[in-house]
Amino acid sequence: MTQEDRRYLLTRRRSIALLGSSGAGLMIAGTAGRFGTALAHAEGHDYVAGAANACSLTAEQEEGPFYVAVDDVREDIVLGQTGLALELEITIISSVSCKPVRHAAVDIWQANADGVYSDISSEQTLGETYLRGVQFTDKHGQVTFRTIFPGHYAGRTTHIHARIHVNAGDYEGKLAGGHIAHTGQLFPPDTVNTEVYRLAPYSSETAASVTHAQDRVWTQQDGSEAQLKITKLGNRLSKGLSASVTLAVNPSATPALIGATSGGGGGG
Repeated sequence: MTQEDRRYLLTRRRSIALLGSSGAGLMIAGTAGRFGTALAHAEGHDYVAGAANACSLTAEQEEGPFYVAVDDVREDIVLGQTGLALELEITIISSVSCKPVRHAAVDIWQANADGVYSDISSEQTLGETYLRGVQFTDKHGQVTFRTIFPGHYAGRTTHIHARIHVNAGDYEGKLAGGHIAHTGQLFPPDTVNTEVYRLAPYSSETAASVTHAQDRVWTQQDGSEAQLKITKLGNRLSKGLSASVTLAVNPSATPALIGATSGGGGGG
């Protein structure tokens, strides 16, 4: 058995342990009042079977103004930032074949707990590269990032940006070549955002939290197609969260990027 297979089986067993037994199921169900649909289908690691029934092309969302081609290949993207631990699992499947896409480059970037992006002049973070990173999918079409729950800022609901590159390579720890097959955003459920933002350091943020219904990107760009499924890593929220999502992309496509909007609460 390869290391990839062992990681896949361990991840799947952890899912089943969380939700499969009656005791654990009751414990998780007890949090549903707070997390709502966030805990639904937590056994989504069986993604190939699920995808076969729903592998239509995942809607794209705008890139936003904070993309930077840092292109560092790494699993841990925290780089000293404080916040609630988040294990982010992203699975890429082909909308054409419904099969996992192997060696797709998953490129993500997000704000820190204060709602600030790295390496942005207007954010006074030039030269910093926290909460940005790239990983290549294994034979199951899967990557897992170690990050923190993203913070919020004025005008946008909570989100993580993602780009999917196909036919790219890892050149000395940097993403190289290939083409972009998908650009989008990933959204934790509103109920999870509300609960997390009661914790430090998020609770010090003075900007109002924006719900999905108030967010232009969510409402006008089919954000519901990329809502994250959330489970707790331990018996308390402070232990961290696990998030998962499956994105169906056309590996041959090079879709036009949706234009970024920096004003009117739309950008980011």
